[in-house]
Amino acid sequence: MSEKSIVLVGAGSTVFTPGLMTDLASSQTFDGWTVHLVDVNGEAADTMARVGRRVATARGADLTFVPHTDRRDALPGARFVTTTIAVGGADGWRYDMEVPAKYGIAQTVGDSVGPGGVLRALRHVPEVVAIAEDVAELAPEAQMINYSNPLTANVRGVTCQTPVKVVGLCHGTTHTLSTLAEDMGIAGGEVCAVFAGLNHLCWLLDLRRGAEDLYPRLRQLVAERAGGRDAPSTRQEGVHLAVSADLLRTFGRYPAPGDRHVADFFNWYLKGDNGTPADDANLPWDLQGGRDDTMAHVGEKSDLWELLHAQADGTAPLPESDDQEAERLVAIAEAIVTGHDHVELAVNLPNEGKISNLPPEAVVEVPAVVGGAGILGLTVGPLPSGIAAVLTARAQQQEITVQAALQGDRCLAVQALALDPLVPSPAVAEAILDDAIVAHGAVLDRFRSSE
Repeated sequence: MSEKSIVLVGAGSTVFTPGLMTDLASSQTFDGWTVHLVDVNGEAADTMARVGRRVATARGADLTFVPHTDRRDALPGARFVTTTIAVGGADGWRYDMEVPAKYGIAQTVGDSVGPGGVLRALRHVPEVVAIAEDVAELAPEAQMINYSNPLTANVRGVTCQTPVKVVGLCHGTTHTLSTLAEDMGIAGGEVCAVFAGLNHLCWLLDLRRGAEDLYPRLRQLVAERAGGRDAPSTRQEGVHLAVSADLLRTFGRYPAPGDRHVADFFNWYLKGDNGTPADDANLPWDLQGGRDDTMAHVGEKSDLWELLHAQADGTAPLPESDDQEAERLVAIAEAIVTGHDHVELAVNLPNEGKISNLPPEAVVEVPAVVGGAGILGLTVGPLPSGIAAVLTARAQQQEITVQAALQGDRCLAVQALALDPLVPSPAVAEAILDDAIVAHGAVLDRFRSSE
């Protein structure tokens, strides 16, 4: 198999895969390349390949799309391997939200932290690591790029178990920056920013237009427009977000990527009055819209597949990419292939001193230079001490989560759940795990109690 190949494992991703195929077909860098679409659902892989062929024809691109159900058939000689898997699919995500809710635990997303993030890691980390082990054997020079959540835990699993070159990508910081620039009335291309932290809780350290410090302007806009605990629910992002504004006041820096994600990291935003269990149909801090968006996203998968089947058959218009993630992957791959360096706003990779007051083994989100030498994370120095304390505790919890997932260790899994700020006690942690085992079935059976 030629090294001019890109392998996408989890090709049934209904948003990412069409965006990736469209963006690849728009780049002359990949003329003559083959895109291998791998999914355990053969019909999904075949449908995506047919959509890809239509896209390539429409755009005059010399791209070949090949469906697979066995990733080992697709991997030999690959230059790039991308993972977008979802073990358990939409139902799995729903269980990650619904099981903790039985115990009064509301989550706005539940795919990275919170008990839902832990449960998702217990399913995803072993599978992502298994993929990486195949990459190490069959395509040892490949760059692996993971999108699957929990992104931090998945990348950490790969880095601690394999020699594979891996990063995680998330468009959250990019979206936050563009929204803030729009709110300030500044063209996005004029704004320079430095973000650093963990995925889904990444902090804006510096914001400038040329030599002009834009942080005072941002603080003023937030103070003028942001609501508080009783803010009315809205699904729009921007400087009006109540949780992000409160975190700016508390920790001195603005977080990304929006309240829907960052709220899951803090128990005080997702509790009722006086710390009582939350009403997940009436969340405070303007968070109900974010939770509703998550549940709507979980439920929309079947509608998206109907559209994709029509696109594959030629009875519906082809997709036009508006997927920032796919666009970033293509830009990164172009830079590596051509050797033309560019700076990425945020990638997720091993810390190793890039953020000096976080654990060295933690997977952190920092800027990077991408080019012929690969993806090189940039050193940003220490974070403010309060932020570092929050992120260190979370990184240490995620390390326990990863080890639980890799070892199939029930005791560690209970610890990982109990250490989450949203979980009130070890007893509740154990009950959540037992209910999740019943809901998810065989994929979590190894965590079943032996008593």
